[in-house]
Amino acid sequence: MYLPEINFLTANNLPEVLRINAASESPWSEAVIRSDLQENSQNEITYLGAFATVPEAPLLGYAVLGREKRVGILMSILVDKIYRRRGVGTQLLLAVGDCAAYLNMRRLRLRVRKSNAGAIALYSKLSFVGENVRRGYYSNGEDAIVMSAGLPLKLKS
Repeated sequence: MYLPEINFLTANNLPEVLRINAASESPWSEAVIRSDLQENSQNEITYLGAFATVPEAPLLGYAVLGREKRVGILMSILVDKIYRRRGVGTQLLLAVGDCAAYLNMRRLRLRVRKSNAGAIALYSKLSFVGENVRRGYYSNGEDAIVMSAGLPLKLKS
């Protein structure tokens, strides 16, 4: 497993976040991301990025943590296609879980496309369990599975 360096993202990281976001199946608007990463943003959103451990390393992937009372919401997690299946997503999720626990959240919740077997396997490996299904949640009509896990996240062996 590759161990990237995990850091909080800022407006300086905007070009790389947008690059990875553009390759997503459901990209967010640039305006939303730009607003979230502003230094004085009032949004209770945290962006964490995974970087290679070499000088001037590119952003390998990022995750977005939101909040609903005492529950953290994994709003997005994206890993650059050329760095997938190397443990970057796992490391990002563990970092999001640590961040949420530090902010006194008790659980981490997410929604995932029912067809995204790879992501569901990753989340299950980190002790996420399905809570319910949101019918027609995505713009193409696909269902979402709502999953959650207690904090801190635990990697199943």
